[in-house]
Amino acid sequence: MPMLPVLPPYADETTVSWGARVARFHTGMTCADFLKMVEIKQAHIMDLNVKTVERLSKFTGVPETQILGGGPQKAGERLLAYKGETFNARFMTRTYTTYCPACLIDDAAAEANGDRVGRLSWMFSTVRVCPRHGILLTRRKNLGYYERFQDMNLVAPEDDFLRKQGAEAERRRVSPLQAYVEDRFSGASGPAWLDNQGIDQASKACEMLGICRLMGADVDLRTPTLAEWDEAGAIGYAAASQGPVGIYSILDEITAPVKARNCWGGPQLVLGRIFKWLQYNKSHTDPGPILDCVREYIVDTMPVDPETVLFGHAIEHRKRHSVPTLAEYSGIHVKTINRAVAVTGLLANVDLEVIDVWRTFDATAGEALADRINRSLPIKSAPEYLNCNRTQAQMLVKCGILKQVAPGLGLHGGVLTQVPLDEIDSFLEAFRSSGRPVTSASKGMMNVIDASEIARETAADIVRMVLDGRLSKVELLNESLRFRSVLVDPDEVYAVANASEDHHGCSVAETARRLGVSTVGVTHLRTKLDETGRPFLQVTEVINARGSVRLRFAVEEIQRFLDIHVSLKDLAKREGVSTKAMSKRLSDRGIEPIMDRVLLRSKVFRRADL
Repeated sequence: MPMLPVLPPYADETTVSWGARVARFHTGMTCADFLKMVEIKQAHIMDLNVKTVERLSKFTGVPETQILGGGPQKAGERLLAYKGETFNARFMTRTYTTYCPACLIDDAAAEANGDRVGRLSWMFSTVRVCPRHGILLTRRKNLGYYERFQDMNLVAPEDDFLRKQGAEAERRRVSPLQAYVEDRFSGASGPAWLDNQGIDQASKACEMLGICRLMGADVDLRTPTLAEWDEAGAIGYAAASQGPVGIYSILDEITAPVKARNCWGGPQLVLGRIFKWLQYNKSHTDPGPILDCVREYIVDTMPVDPETVLFGHAIEHRKRHSVPTLAEYSGIHVKTINRAVAVTGLLANVDLEVIDVWRTFDATAGEALADRINRSLPIKSAPEYLNCNRTQAQMLVKCGILKQVAPGLGLHGGVLTQVPLDEIDSFLEAFRSSGRPVTSASKGMMNVIDASEIARETAADIVRMVLDGRLSKVELLNESLRFRSVLVDPDEVYAVANASEDHHGCSVAETARRLGVSTVGVTHLRTKLDETGRPFLQVTEVINARGSVRLRFAVEEIQRFLDIHVSLKDLAKREGVSTKAMSKRLSDRGIEPIMDRVLLRSKVFRRADL
């Protein structure tokens, strides 16, 4: 027969608190004495042992399911389960006494008939604020093992002291992390990254991120107050609720103060307690997804050597290099590497006088750059490799046909102005790609160096003609001759260079022919201004490899001039009269040519004046 009346537990009341109320109401005994009388161990009621729950249900009349709502059950070695969540026993604060003094005063004065009610929520480590009174909970270390049996009538102080504690308690709002934990126990879902792990794992990740952000990476975890842990939970939750993106961001903030000192010490130096927690794992508990997230952050942002064991996992490939690690890898002086990553754009805003040990760049790109430096030739050594003279080699570099390790530094910039061997080999392959192999030169064919003297074109410009496919006659001798293995026809080179029209426009001679004026006349047209204040002919200056200037006139510009102007010869032909008669007719009408005939060797008129 159950004891009557039936006394069910209150919402959020622990089984221990409920058992104490039942014992006092029905027997006037303490909970401990009552349990001895009915031969139930305190540990069994704390852990909700199955047989113990059955017995309690029979003599109290309270359903087993309702009793089980008063606390977690064992779910394995150091594991507990409650409301569908399984978590490490450390998530419960059983070695601490926690309570809200205002709640206990209210209990004694109201519905609990003078009995203090122990709340289960107080026993979770992340619950630090009373949502009812908006004050920080009181939490202290247990005075002994006996206090693990949390009967608030025995472990909490007298009412007068409770009132004093309540009045002095720090007023706080419930943190987002505490709200998340309470909502999750109620079956609500939250941020996906947090929901996809144990509730204790999610909470610990938030708190560790937050406390290192709040108090520094090397914080002594024994020193933060309950309020500081509460604030840390809120900070960490704000980051972790965004998943890896938010975690990366807060890790940047945590590491920034140490990185600013520019003193290398590896990831442990900048991540402090977070690194030690995950690397050494003294509690031997699974930290959850935060481990992979922090490991990926380290590998993605720091120069981690291959085969480094990071959080129990060996890193297979390096993803990032710093200037010092690339210098060590390549054997190149650290200052040279620092300058190289700056001028090639691997790192922006580089101080050439200070080596930043924390800034990193893509390892593959960095090693490729170092390899280019190590496998490069000084420009003075390039002629021997190319089989050309020094002038040709320098001109090929200056024109950008041969790319330097760091283009744009000129010819006297040290190691970075050297030319990679791969670059030279690729150039020679492209240079020989469009020619016809021969055993000996055909008549008139000669190597580029000799052809440049006859055609009066630079070797570099002839090379461009070959690379652009603008020469129809190209022959190839044995490739061992390298640069001198490519043969061209100097007459064709001259013709192509002075072609009537190329991609830059028409030559002076071709322009004069199209306009019906002398070449000297073209000079006057490009240097003198028309009635609008612009030159009669706009010109484009094309500079060859030697630095010589060629003048080119766009076909469209020539046509524009012809649309506006007409020669005396064309006018006479159109009217069917002699040029002399046409000239007199125009003179009688007062129409003058745009320039003296002596300047253009032709009379030219504005169509608008006719």
